[in-house]
Amino acid sequence: MAKSLKAKLAGLNERHISQLEHLGFDSNRQRRPLPPLQTLVAFEAAARSLSFTQAAAELNLTQPAISQQVKILEGRLGVALFQRSNNRIRLTEAGESFAAIVGGLLNQLSESVEGLVRAGTRATLTVSLLPSFASTWFSARIGRFQSRHPDIDLIILSTVAKTGFGQEEADVAIRWGAGGAEGLFEEKLMDEQHILAASPAVAAQLGACETIEALRGWPFLHETAHTEWQRVIEANGGEARDFEDGLYFGDSSAALNTLASGHGVAVVRDVLADHYLREGRLVRLPFASVKGPFSYFFLCPAHRVEQPAVQAFRTWLKDEIAVS
Repeated sequence: MAKSLKAKLAGLNERHISQLEHLGFDSNRQRRPLPPLQTLVAFEAAARSLSFTQAAAELNLTQPAISQQVKILEGRLGVALFQRSNNRIRLTEAGESFAAIVGGLLNQLSESVEGLVRAGTRATLTVSLLPSFASTWFSARIGRFQSRHPDIDLIILSTVAKTGFGQEEADVAIRWGAGGAEGLFEEKLMDEQHILAASPAVAAQLGACETIEALRGWPFLHETAHTEWQRVIEANGGEARDFEDGLYFGDSSAALNTLASGHGVAVVRDVLADHYLREGRLVRLPFASVKGPFSYFFLCPAHRVEQPAVQAFRTWLKDEIAVS
């Protein structure tokens, strides 16, 4: 601590140095050591409250101990910092100047220490996500993780590439697939359903549609990477070829946003569409759904499972899924 205060004093400008020199400090601090830090702390508390008794209570010391520390400081400086009379104290002119300088330095030192403590208690977790999942389900909920764990910084990697868990890569990942990753800790998070949906405006125009044929003639939105829409149509008694025309998207978020804007109907994955449905931007149409062939999995190296940040993230994920 004394070295830190000495470093702060080393950064003072010429005006501050001249004020200190007439109090007994030599600007060549290599030849004259600083007073003990505890004497400066005691003096600052007494100067601020103009009471040895109040300073003692603040620092959890006795009143004689504060008085003794101040006397040691005055002896080291060779100058009176307080005038004492009738059990009352007041700062001398030199004491007022010195109190302003010491108070500012101790405040800076305290802020620096607090900053180091905060930085030392923070954790960083790098999470690898598929772009479709990152921009929908995850982005709609990440604020709740931040509120629950303000001491954990997340770095989000959005990629379709195979997850690497090297020193420079992800700590954990969420992937969509059949499972069975080798050499990793793997935990199934959730399945998904493929459902028919539309915007509230389109759903209102459709009314109480009773057969899949009622959807014919409406623009049909597809995702180029998925063919489960065909299974949904067939599960509801329709012919997939009757719904092949329409718009095709290579990006799930673009498809969902277009659908929410009222440009037709579509088969969507309920996990990705979840917050659209919750917010009323999409409406599930009254048709049977089809379970998807893949699920979402949490992945990480086995040796990282018990790390506090990993456990916090994993627990939050499962809590969010339970609510969903």
